[in-house]
Amino acid sequence: MKAEKVVLSFIAILVGLVAAGGAFYFYQMTRTLPAGEDNPITTTKTKITPSPTPDKGNILTINSPKEEEVFDKKIITVNGKTAADATVIVTAEAVDQIVKPSTDGSFSLTQTIPDGTTIIYITAIFPNGEEKQIAKTVTYTSETF
Repeated sequence: MKAEKVVLSFIAILVGLVAAGGAFYFYQMTRTLPAGEDNPITTTKTKITPSPTPDKGNILTINSPKEEEVFDKKIITVNGKTAADATVIVTAEAVDQIVKPSTDGSFSLTQTIPDGTTIIYITAIFPNGEEKQIAKTVTYTSETF
């Protein structure tokens, strides 16, 4: 007797859900909006359009070293390009070097890397306080391939 009541309760709930879902579907399919009115869910009074913020020439590109490059010498060259009025800081294994780019924005310096794999951080600091940083993973090994 109890099992029959539980089964009938589940069947009644299922039939109710199907009827409610069908009624909602029918309502949504037959509903019409007044002429000239957009969907009230997506319409806002003021349209907000995002606009990109200009970077004002605050760029940083690294030509060397390449990502995951393997070297057979401990002294490597780090070079790239940034804004001419930026300050470039190169950090590898807690050794910082600071360089000022030339008038065209190019910079170059030598960096000593330790044995094994290390990450070199190249950071450009612009006069407006903005910073851009690129990390390069490099490896030194004396093995030949």
